[in-house]
Amino acid sequence: MVVKMKVDLKQAVDFFKTNDNFTLICHANPDGDTLGSGYGLCGVLHIMGKRARVICDDEVSPRFDFLPEAIDKSKVELIEGQNETAVTVDVADIELIGSLKDKYPEIDFCIDHHISNKYYAAKTLIDTNAAACAEVVWALIKGLGVEVTPAISSAIYTGVSTDTGCFTYSNTTVDSHLIAAELMVSGFNVAKINYLMFEMKTRERIKLETSALDGIEYFFDDRCAVITLTADMLNGIDPEDASNISVLPKQIQGVEVGVVIKEKIKEKLPKIIGEKTWKISIRTSENVNAQTICASLGGGGHIRAAGCSLKGSVDAVKHAVLNQIEKSLN
Repeated sequence: MVVKMKVDLKQAVDFFKTNDNFTLICHANPDGDTLGSGYGLCGVLHIMGKRARVICDDEVSPRFDFLPEAIDKSKVELIEGQNETAVTVDVADIELIGSLKDKYPEIDFCIDHHISNKYYAAKTLIDTNAAACAEVVWALIKGLGVEVTPAISSAIYTGVSTDTGCFTYSNTTVDSHLIAAELMVSGFNVAKINYLMFEMKTRERIKLETSALDGIEYFFDDRCAVITLTADMLNGIDPEDASNISVLPKQIQGVEVGVVIKEKIKEKLPKIIGEKTWKISIRTSENVNAQTICASLGGGGHIRAAGCSLKGSVDAVKHAVLNQIEKSLN
């Protein structure tokens, strides 16, 4: 039986120095934090002379195509016959790695920042005060004493900046800004990453955004706004474009809880009523706890931003979500 334990930074440094053959696992529906953390750490492990690779169960948006520049592609092939070291980054629950949990039912090490972490790994390095998992990874990298390349710095910056909404979200801390400053010293193109992450919109994104706003629904005296994205609306859409829609409802004046209910295309389940899977993203004001709402639905996340997945018809899923939101608003 594997004894699960929370470790400190020194123990984490020892773990990565003494092990090899790393598989760094990102969560499904990958965002900038899980990918930036994965590629940044992978690049550092390569500099240390270790074998490491980054994997994900879902398609990765083309806007993250620059992240593999952080790694040494000659060192991504694992050593055959040697024990594989499974590490998750930015994954609060093993269920969040999708079908990869079948191949990796036991995780050796988890690096995370979510208060909802289930401590499923044999060892967990976690800092719930960190705005992004990439901040925890950066502390680990500094502990390892590796001089990073501009590409590695850009990967870590991607994680920090995306999880803080380019340093505008309420989770942004002094450390977030200080870490960004430390990373920028290496000389990567900050403006380019900020454009890719926060300014660039594809034509498909504009079309999706227009359709989403046309169908927005308001509840509880307009304190809650809900957007529903069906598989038909998402067909051919860049995953990151669809993910970025999650911030729209909360941006509306007077809205305290913004909700995006998105049909999961990947499963392509047969047309049986009640058998679709929906990913719910919730953003809240300072008066409402998003993590509590999603935890009651089997999910988790942060106080102001959280999510979960539910199966059923869209009406049943919407009813379940709104029921929990009403309790929080009251």
